[in-house]
Amino acid sequence: MAPHHSSPGPWSRYHTGGMIPVRPYTVLRGRSVGPVVLTCEHASNRLPFRSGVDSAVRELLDSHWGWDLGGWPLTAELSRRLGAPAIGGRFSRLLIDLNRRVGDPSLIRTEAGGVALPWNRRVGVAEFERRVLRYHAPYHAEVDRLILRHLARGVRPLLLSVHTFTPVYDGRRRRFDIGVLFEHHERLARALGRRLREARLDTRYNRPYSGLAGMMYAIDRHGTHHRLPCLELEVNHALFETPSFTPRLAGVVARAIVELTRA
Repeated sequence: MAPHHSSPGPWSRYHTGGMIPVRPYTVLRGRSVGPVVLTCEHASNRLPFRSGVDSAVRELLDSHWGWDLGGWPLTAELSRRLGAPAIGGRFSRLLIDLNRRVGDPSLIRTEAGGVALPWNRRVGVAEFERRVLRYHAPYHAEVDRLILRHLARGVRPLLLSVHTFTPVYDGRRRRFDIGVLFEHHERLARALGRRLREARLDTRYNRPYSGLAGMMYAIDRHGTHHRLPCLELEVNHALFETPSFTPRLAGVVARAIVELTRA
């Protein structure tokens, strides 16, 4: 959204007071160096302030609008199996979206799913800048730090971003299991996709969103800058209703990454 000048307004308590003084990201195995660096921009549906929200907004935060359901547990399991560093956003995408460039209209939304977001109702220039510098910039700086640990040791990792998608969006059903998103690394994407299909997972390329349309901002930003291969996984979050699915998928993806990076 474009920042605008305004008075503090009735929602200023969401912007200036009662903030939780914690890092805007969570890191697993931050000192590890291996074949992959994992990211999960929409790992959490938390908010950094203590003020309550009504039931409609809480329901929204618990839905796909607030976070990528199942994304962080899958990322953590991949991190464990691969001994790889992983980073996840600590707060909801409805505060600020770490997978959007600064200047994107959906970076800070005023509403989602037809529900108004009170903490985003009057975001002036100062608050817009504060959020970018408090949440967005540190997250991406930490991704860079994890990558630089590898490069300093002569390791050029694959960058893999983990996301999930809702099986029904805007009245349309998405009838597949996993999307592999790519922009510059089609051969690598298709090699991963073949292994997912061999595991009987219905896999598509650049769906439900397309890396060719700029829809993998976070991982592409770092991959382009460091000239590293980067892909994004989009997993149908309905699959996580089966408890055994996360370790099963993590096993398939981990084995594929080991094979691909050795090759």
